[in-house]
Amino acid sequence: METAPEHVIACHECDLLLHDMTCQPGQDVICPRCHARLYTATVNGTERLLALSTAGLILFLPANLFPILTLEVLGQSQSQAIINCAMSLFEGGLFLSALLILLFAVVVPFMQLITLFYISSSLHFRWQGRLLRQAMHSYQQMRGWGMLEIFLLGVLVSIIKLKDLAELDIGLGLYSLAGLILITTLSSIMYNPHQLWHQIDLHRNQSDHHG
Repeated sequence: METAPEHVIACHECDLLLHDMTCQPGQDVICPRCHARLYTATVNGTERLLALSTAGLILFLPANLFPILTLEVLGQSQSQAIINCAMSLFEGGLFLSALLILLFAVVVPFMQLITLFYISSSLHFRWQGRLLRQAMHSYQQMRGWGMLEIFLLGVLVSIIKLKDLAELDIGLGLYSLAGLILITTLSSIMYNPHQLWHQIDLHRNQSDHHG
């Protein structure tokens, strides 16, 4: 009896076709020809993604709205948050730079977090989740487009250059931004598409059976 195409996978190293196999949490599936690791099952992967995405959403507002730096020169001080940086660039005529900051430092990271929260919460709480497949495709397309790390690097460079010219106070926004970057990095590490797709298929079959 032939196996359905959706149950056949190809090794990403040697292109060997293999039957898709389920594995227990903590186990790896190894290619028998080249010994490459095809995929693994993460222990409590969905719960970890749910916790990380929830923490990321909590940190998102202070990271974007609270001051990152407060610059004081000759008795005058000015505070800057991510949104304020984009608005300042817009008012200065740098429309493209302002748009890029808003898109890749605000919109895309937020969409990544809310999409990951939707996927993990739907699977964990066994909600109906009609848009799970679309959410998975969207999240995979957005991966790599969030550039919070680059923005943080720019802030650190500014601190180094301005520390001798003015008095700088690090705001809560910078700590929240660093925490948010840590969470998004951990989410990317914990993200296991093969395991999530398998859980989505089980979730859909159970929903169809109860329906």
